[in-house]
Amino acid sequence: MILTDDRDIEIDFTDAIDGFVFDQMKPELPKFHGLGAMRRVDLIVEMPEFVTYVEIKDPSHPNARPEGIQQIIEKYEDGSLAQSFANKLIDSFVYGWAEQKALKPIRYYSLFTIDSELAFEFGDKIAALLPPLGCPTNRWKRAFIEDCQVYDLELWNANFPNWPARRISETSSQST
Repeated sequence: MILTDDRDIEIDFTDAIDGFVFDQMKPELPKFHGLGAMRRVDLIVEMPEFVTYVEIKDPSHPNARPEGIQQIIEKYEDGSLAQSFANKLIDSFVYGWAEQKALKPIRYYSLFTIDSELAFEFGDKIAALLPPLGCPTNRWKRAFIEDCQVYDLELWNANFPNWPARRISETSSQST
């Protein structure tokens, strides 16, 4: 099952049961969420044992504008980008819970086309903003989330060989 962020990255979730673009903006599309005020992850993919929420942030996009890249850098540095990623997961979870679909363990993976060391650090920043990662309180029957990681494109492919990600523009330019 190939899913794209509708920009320049696509991921082939070869072992997925189901998956869709959750960050739909067009009401006529079948998976439109209907709640513009809620933040959304880009993709939700159901696997046999868990559900993966995927956020894609691509400042290395070939057509990225310098002002857009600068804005991402500023938000990264002031912490608001990590807060945004955390909020997207929490709101997406609430949406799934309300649909009675939040039944399997959740893993949150972000594909962020930045330096791999910054990606690793960014994952820690997001995790620190989430309910107790992997450590539910005594009264919780399960963890809110099993895993929270951020990868650049190369590390994504190294860690998820069954979910290869690629830049669409590079592949299409090679075939012409």
